[in-house]
Amino acid sequence: MSKKIAKLLASIQRKEDVAIESLLYLDPSDNADHACAVCLANVGNEPNPFDVSSILTVLAGLHGFQTLKVARGKSYSFAEFASPLDAQAAFTHLDNAFFAATSDTSVDASDILFPHHLVSAAVKSQHPTGRIIHAFKAKRIPFSDSDTLTKPSEILAAIPGLHVVHDFISEEEEARLLEGMEQHPWISLSERQVQHHGFVFDYDSNHIDFSKDPGQLPAWCQFLVQRMDDTLRQLMLQYPHDFDYRGFNQLTLNRYPPGSGISPHVDTHTRFDSPITSVSLLSPVQMEFRTLYYSDPTSPVTNTTPQLQPTHKTLHVQLPPRSICFMAGASRFGWEHGIRARKADVMNCTRVERALRVSLTFRGVRIREEEVKCDCVWDGLCDAKIAGGAKPDRLKEVDVGVNRHGVVGGKG
Repeated sequence: MSKKIAKLLASIQRKEDVAIESLLYLDPSDNADHACAVCLANVGNEPNPFDVSSILTVLAGLHGFQTLKVARGKSYSFAEFASPLDAQAAFTHLDNAFFAATSDTSVDASDILFPHHLVSAAVKSQHPTGRIIHAFKAKRIPFSDSDTLTKPSEILAAIPGLHVVHDFISEEEEARLLEGMEQHPWISLSERQVQHHGFVFDYDSNHIDFSKDPGQLPAWCQFLVQRMDDTLRQLMLQYPHDFDYRGFNQLTLNRYPPGSGISPHVDTHTRFDSPITSVSLLSPVQMEFRTLYYSDPTSPVTNTTPQLQPTHKTLHVQLPPRSICFMAGASRFGWEHGIRARKADVMNCTRVERALRVSLTFRGVRIREEEVKCDCVWDGLCDAKIAGGAKPDRLKEVDVGVNRHGVVGGKG
């Protein structure tokens, strides 16, 4: 990188408080000719949540604009264009322009973006929160994988075995479920409240407490249990190898206040059937799914190829209120799932503040000891492979959010 570019980037970081260290590899001298994306330093979801909606008004009028990529907590974003020529034109238009973000979505682009040669003291005084955009042409986008998957077909294609159904229940049925669960006491944990119905699972020993009568799942959720059963019968016909379903006999309720989450985990392989099923109520959330892959992304982690180094692959799935998520097959056994503890998510290039969310997680507990087994290929996440022995050295640094057995019994 030339001294001139390094000095410019250092100046931006110093004067504009931009996390520019993440962008140092975007040296224009290296990628200017064939870049189809433009990095917009000072335009992101932080610190001003209006940045993204405002800049989209500007970008929509530029030839060849395709999409804007943002990430939570970043004060920069990436605009993608159809061709290098389109990106070059956008770069010329945006670099050193004065940007005045606003919550008013009815304004014209000319009201919030002023080319650098038109910026005056009067313009700056009218927009005290405005700032100068510093544009860089880029071939690569460092947080392109942060895109949130929203369409069920896209989700299933990206994460095998993960079936999401929107509007699985109505608003009236949602209200009925919320009213029913208030008949039972909530147990307060550090960041959320929980209820358990059906079989009691001891997460420390990975065993069922058979001394307690599990009883039936609550009457107020039986209509939902029947609907899930009907849906699963159809899915099993289409994907017979992903499911080991014999009915649900355990229900965990989680009540998440804004800002709370749950660490990445995989539900115990040996004690729970496939699928693990979760219903979301009240507000949307991004659930994070991650798996451990070697250099070849088609090869799951096993203990038979120690010469390769595992790496994380992380995807984000948007779960709307009243949706259902069936985790079966690879998504059940080979991917960890969790929810980041934060106040807001980035959805469709927009910062969305979190609100109270309630989830219902249904599981099928394997009762007979002869059923307690697993012959999956995800050795690094399977309690049958890890329990009673030391974890493989190559997995120590990458297995995050697991208990002493290498997996979580069933958090959420």
